[in-house]
Amino acid sequence: MTEPSRAALETDRSKPGRGRVIAVKTGSNPNSSSLGVNVTLLLAGGAAASLLCLLAGSLVRWVTGRKGDSGGDGAQSDGGGEG
Repeated sequence: MTEPSRAALETDRSKPGRGRVIAVKTGSNPNSSSLGVNVTLLLAGGAAASLLCLLAGSLVRWVTGRKGDSGGDGAQSDGGGEG
């Protein structure tokens, strides 16, 4: 087998070719910031906590049988005395 000449190799490198993946490494990159991951987890955790609170409140209302009681006699108070 004959080896290609240097000129032939250089012309092959100058052609736009199709790239290929040599290796894939999983895990965190020490040169990149992990702030994006932290913010994403905080948003997801906040949404999950909100949903959990809504479900817990609905469950308490369903178990106790309350249907929109305001806890008063319906009269609104202005917080002041007579007058």
